This record gives sequence, structure tokens and C-alpha cells, in this order.
Amino acid sequence: MTAESMLFNGAILSIVLVLVGLAWGFLLLKIQGGEAE
Repeated sequence: MTAESMLFNGAILSIVLVLVGLAWGFLLLKIQGGEAE
């Protein structure tokens, strides 16, 4: 595994984690907002 492929995999992993985190946070807010109404 070259350094370039490690950086590429790391970048993809970071983007995926950020997207999952945003989706999870949005889902929690939506659930909490629905219960509050």
C-alpha cells in the first residue's frame, strides 16, 4: 500500500464519516423536533 493510496482512502473515510455524522445528527434533531411538537 503506497502513501498515495493511504491518503486517498483516508480522505474517502473522512468524507464518509462526516456525511454519516451529519445524517445521524439531522435524524436525531428531526426525532426530537417531532416529539416536541
